[in-house]
Amino acid sequence: MGKMQKDSGKSSKKWIVLLLVVLAAALAAAVIFFVKGRTEKAVFSVDGQPVYREEVACVVNKIKLHQREKIAEKAGIDISEFTWDTEVEGKNGYEYLADAVAAEMKAIKTMQKEAMDNGLADAIDYPSLIKAMEKENKDRKEKKGNNETVFGMTQYTADQFYDYFNENLSLQNKRELINKEELTASDEEARAVYDADPDYFDNEDYENIETSAKNLVLENKYQEHLKEMAEAAVVEIPDQMALTQAVKDAIEGK
Repeated sequence: MGKMQKDSGKSSKKWIVLLLVVLAAALAAAVIFFVKGRTEKAVFSVDGQPVYREEVACVVNKIKLHQREKIAEKAGIDISEFTWDTEVEGKNGYEYLADAVAAEMKAIKTMQKEAMDNGLADAIDYPSLIKAMEKENKDRKEKKGNNETVFGMTQYTADQFYDYFNENLSLQNKRELINKEELTASDEEARAVYDADPDYFDNEDYENIETSAKNLVLENKYQEHLKEMAEAAVVEIPDQMALTQAVKDAIEGK
């Protein structure tokens, strides 16, 4: 009887060990699948920074109306006749939009990277931004529930938060470059901007708008700086068709 109990105990332990091994293997497989799934969502990169399908959708939603007008004009047709299947010089609307997305992402990603290098962001990858959005939405919901003042949106969508994050990050980045004196505005530059277009300043006397003129010089220099960084960026698109499909899916709301 004692031997049978011992054998039964050993058998139970073996089954428990085997079950733990199977569970560990299943967990490892799930983690690999999850990580692989996230990685596969990156459809191209800018200077090594991944651009995810969801980011493509955010940018598509931001630029699609302007791009429709540009492509329709290029095709020589009225905007009412335009569809994304419209072909111009061997490319359809989706393909032109994919090119525009890649160009827009060059500007976004190079700005994000510089801001992160300047210590203004801990992470700039899309999954991290979504986590930040979820936290922001939670904080705003709690503030509203406590009758505290909430400025701006009560709850952000992914598109809204993506724009909000990048606009604020770019403003911080510009201030940082000004503080580091990498962007400067001399009296001569400010005066030249004023003299070139007094109407812009409502024809106010220069002495009254000198600060505004210098701010305009700084803004123009910052935009030129962003343009130069974007132009120098290296875009790697492993599968052009995958990018075009991501653009098409965004247009169709998939």
